[in-house]
Amino acid sequence: MMMGSGFDINLDELTLAGAKRGDLHACEKIYRKFHKPAYTVAVRVCNCRELAQEVTQEAFISAFKRIQQFRGDSPFWGWLRRVIVNHAISALRKAPRHDAIEFEDYMASSNGDQEGMGRCMDLEQALGALSDEDRIVVWLHDVEGYKHREIAQMVGKTESYSKTRLNRARAKLRLLIEANDEPVTENTALNALA
Repeated sequence: MMMGSGFDINLDELTLAGAKRGDLHACEKIYRKFHKPAYTVAVRVCNCRELAQEVTQEAFISAFKRIQQFRGDSPFWGWLRRVIVNHAISALRKAPRHDAIEFEDYMASSNGDQEGMGRCMDLEQALGALSDEDRIVVWLHDVEGYKHREIAQMVGKTESYSKTRLNRARAKLRLLIEANDEPVTENTALNALA
């Protein structure tokens, strides 16, 4: 179930063609359009803002170097998202494990939405407590909408590995969230991710 990661942004053909020719203005336009969702995905996969910033920069550099490989069989945003995710996974493999849990700055969407804000904070904390492998699978499957086959390819494992990790991670999330005396159903928890 894809929750909408913000990556589904249309890119006009002229900008794409310009970037393929090496036009810096076209590349800058792409960067400005896609930087925020790219960074968001990198933060979710890496669970570290500083590492996510590095990953985002390196992934864009790599994407612009390899932009000729984009054939147009699918939307550009899907191709770029995959580049970002691959860089984030690669960076996690190289980086030492960090234990800091970082919180986004949450603001309730309305005065009466304090409960929703609390659920988001609980879920954010629970996601941060998961192992890198579990968090990656949960984020890629439940938020980004990747299939288990695709996740398996990205992390270099089998489809059953992805399915098992997802089930275990969801169970851990449920326990972590319920430990805060705030019972949350799986659908409520996943909706808070969006």
